[in-house]
Amino acid sequence: MEVMRTLVQESLEAVIPDPVRRDIDPRLLQKHNVFSVIGPRRAGKTWFLYQWMRDLLAAGVPRGNLLYLNFEDERLYPLRGGEITALWDIYRESPGLAEDKPIWCFLDEVQNIPYWSKWVRRVTDQDPRVHVAVTGSSSALLGSEIATELRGRGRTITIYPYSFREFLRAHGEDPDNTGTLLRGAKRHKTSRYAREYFERGGFPGVLGLEDPRPILQEYYRTMFTRDIVERFRVGNVRLFADYLKLQITRFAALSSISNITKDMRSLGHDCGKSTLNTYLGYAKDVFLLFEAPIFSPKVKNQMLYPRKVYGVDHGLLQAIRFSATQDRGRLLENMVFVELLRRNLEVFYSSGQGECDFVARQDGRVAHLIQVCLNLENSSTFDRERRGLLEAMETFKVKEGTIITENDSGELREGKNKIVWMPFRQFALNL
Repeated sequence: MEVMRTLVQESLEAVIPDPVRRDIDPRLLQKHNVFSVIGPRRAGKTWFLYQWMRDLLAAGVPRGNLLYLNFEDERLYPLRGGEITALWDIYRESPGLAEDKPIWCFLDEVQNIPYWSKWVRRVTDQDPRVHVAVTGSSSALLGSEIATELRGRGRTITIYPYSFREFLRAHGEDPDNTGTLLRGAKRHKTSRYAREYFERGGFPGVLGLEDPRPILQEYYRTMFTRDIVERFRVGNVRLFADYLKLQITRFAALSSISNITKDMRSLGHDCGKSTLNTYLGYAKDVFLLFEAPIFSPKVKNQMLYPRKVYGVDHGLLQAIRFSATQDRGRLLENMVFVELLRRNLEVFYSSGQGECDFVARQDGRVAHLIQVCLNLENSSTFDRERRGLLEAMETFKVKEGTIITENDSGELREGKNKIVWMPFRQFALNL
């Protein structure tokens, strides 16, 4: 019991670290008592909890009403299940607690506590002033399982690797100062940062490293081994490894389970579609891969048509890809896809006579139509992107479409329709 008193006292007296600010919609942090913070490993979930605590302090919540507990602290071991209740009881007796104010409890590595979800439901049901935010390790407790355990009782917040805005902030720049960054004195510096972001990706741990590839490869090995193979007890590890190699090589391109199955069999693997679908589900569960289905009002079409598969981070893709070509155009498309996810949009692609890379829907309506092209120097390339965009604009009754490039910018009007093309850095800075 003395150890637990020490842990509570240390938590209440600790100086809360000042992290790089993440661009999380503040509306997601309101009107709920229970929150789950999920995302890929090493994306910065714990540091986001610190940001949240500092914001609450700035909003007037007393320091004594903010409790942070990390259940990987070895002083709590061996854990038997009652520790969280004991810690909570000690905390509720602390003299610095203002009982007339909201009480916030942040639980890190919550998967180590048996029956943690029942505890969360009990304390939030008993006292509406209590708010609880939880996060956990991908290898032991999936983000989807956290949300399932809480059974609709709260809000889920997904933390991705740094966006370009956050990447700039980590380098001491103010991403809200778009005039200076894009058109003013710092525009050349912003271009250099954009190239660096293109090469490194957004995982916080790679900042400042001369060569980010070794640490990104280690992230992948850990996701592969701990988060998937051990977590899901994958039996045929070689089959799973070869499947991921194929799928990752085909990022940002149409991919059908039938074609993947044929290719796996050509490599000597005797496997069925259901097995490979299961493997893709594992990769999605740990935030390694994502899918964009075709936009269709018919769910059956979304299930049957080929999908486009993307990785969680373009830097990670470059570090682990099994291809000699760089494919900068597809890497740029992957960057745009993840940026749309960060903005809490539903992402599809559209296919007719031409193709539109992204149909982004918000609140049930099509909000953005986007093509991605590394550069528009070739007139036939521009014409292809333009025609695909105009077709989608006609289909979805949208008056403006966007082409994201590496450096090109401009605009074109065709009747009542408008097409704007801009560099990724401009798109990423305009929330």
